[in-house]
Amino acid sequence: MNSSENLRGLILVMIGPGGAGKNAIMKAIIEHYANIQQLATATTRDIRSDEKQGREHLFVSPQQFRAMIANGELLEHQEVTPGKFYGIPRQTVADCLKNAEVLIADIEVLGAQKLARAYPENVVQVFVTVPGETIDEQSKVLEGRMRGRDDGVTDIQHRLERALALELPYQSQCDYVVVNGTLAGAIASTRAIVEKELRQRGLLGAPR
Repeated sequence: MNSSENLRGLILVMIGPGGAGKNAIMKAIIEHYANIQQLATATTRDIRSDEKQGREHLFVSPQQFRAMIANGELLEHQEVTPGKFYGIPRQTVADCLKNAEVLIADIEVLGAQKLARAYPENVVQVFVTVPGETIDEQSKVLEGRMRGRDDGVTDIQHRLERALALELPYQSQCDYVVVNGTLAGAIASTRAIVEKELRQRGLLGAPR
């Protein structure tokens, strides 16, 4: 077991399907709390215009990613969408927990499961979803949001299949569920969760 009384850090894991609003909520949390930083996961996808190397992700080539796997540098890794690989840097997590730091991350289901199993006392899983009484209803809302963002048809289909098969059913296993009906409401709900967890661990710092 990796978790122990000596590990006081916390990793807040935001989980949920594409279109649920995880990143917008996560950015609002980071902007509000001075002591919360994003866990930069490794990825082979291209960097976006609003991203910075080493902040949201460690952007690496497929060859570099394979070398990280071979060298044991990743706690876990997955092919989240075809050709796009993501992984959690092992040393970043270990340093966070040892140094009583707080990190927040958007991690897919399988990675979140592995991280939570490795550090059950130091990982809080927050599932972000959309309104709907059933998984099918939530799927329809997600599809509408994806089309509103003008995501590619193939990408939408792949994301919906993943949401139905893997992501939406996982919400029952998370510590908290945030329903993103309105972004402001979802941010407020997430802040309440974050403050509760930080206060319990003596990690609540001053807002920015």
